[in-house]
Amino acid sequence: MSEFNEESSFGNHEEPEIWDEFQWEEFMREADKRTEKYSQLFEKYLDHPDRDNIIAKKMGWDHLLDETEDDDKWDEFLDVDFIEEGEEWKQSTGFESYEINSLENLPVYQLAYEFSIDCINLIENRFENENDESIHLFARSVIIPPAKITGGFGMGFELESLGGNIANCKRGLNAANRMLKALQQLRNKDLLDQETFQEFYERGKEVRDHLGIYIVELRERFKRKIP
Repeated sequence: MSEFNEESSFGNHEEPEIWDEFQWEEFMREADKRTEKYSQLFEKYLDHPDRDNIIAKKMGWDHLLDETEDDDKWDEFLDVDFIEEGEEWKQSTGFESYEINSLENLPVYQLAYEFSIDCINLIENRFENENDESIHLFARSVIIPPAKITGGFGMGFELESLGGNIANCKRGLNAANRMLKALQQLRNKDLLDQETFQEFYERGKEVRDHLGIYIVELRERFKRKIP
């Protein structure tokens, strides 16, 4: 995130720009678009002998065209800039690594994770032979909140990355709302009995509400850190 000036070689560098949650959200939306475009191109030209050069040109990575013969450089570029996994990617953007044990001690994560596991079990036991869009929406959305809490936690709580933490959690909150909507649709279609619906809807709402409170707390932390 930080940019070095001409005096960086002497140990001086510019202060990193502080992004708020909205700037991070815009960054994530653009990253989503690039990732989707790359995935489509990769699938389209999967078996093409000149695949890497074609993709680089269509993605606008002209500066990489001379490097695509070196597989190690190409793989490293993808790992760092377009695949949101691994320590190299987090380090390149200033993200802090985290200890899983510390994450598991975060109450909102515990709540979301345990709920998602129970929902997956529900889907496997109740809807194994069903093919309804509401089921698919429920399955897709219920796993997102704990994943986004994890992603935000991994970015850390320092001012430079706290906006990204918030933006991640907001994505989880949006998914929680979609999950509640899908649950209501399952009940309306009589795919869930009233007792099961009531139990899971109340638990899902608890996850959604706790995540909303967590976001408010992160925002307050961000405000306190602004000089």
